[in-house]
Amino acid sequence: MRAKPFISGSLLAGVLTLSVPALALGLGKLTVNSGLGQPLSAQIELTAAQRDELDSLRARIADPSVYRDNGAQYVGALARARITVEQGANASYLRVTTAAPVNEPFLNLIIELSWASGRVVRDYTFLLDPPGVTEMQAIEPAAP
Repeated sequence: MRAKPFISGSLLAGVLTLSVPALALGLGKLTVNSGLGQPLSAQIELTAAQRDELDSLRARIADPSVYRDNGAQYVGALARARITVEQGANASYLRVTTAAPVNEPFLNLIIELSWASGRVVRDYTFLLDPPGVTEMQAIEPAAP
């Protein structure tokens, strides 16, 4: 008769020690597709995104007060930035765009992401190169 409680207790202890990693929606890598003096065009990966989370997902640029609290500079061009959730071939991502050109080479982008069961805030800092700089760097030098 003692075997039954022992087995139940062992089973419970085994289940409690078994750890399964919890996947949570998050913000991943930022890819910038625009240059200095152009409207911002960027993509931010959404990591571990589940369909039900995407349905209730809201993303926005943080308020200027959040920038101040974090010691970051808020650029006026971000005031009317548009963030949309897009579905790529293999993953979901945020598309961040502005209608106005961004003339500051050094940019802080603080994204606030919220959904039914969570919230994430992430700060991205990057430099905007003048248009054409990356193409010029890719040019091979002429042979002597």
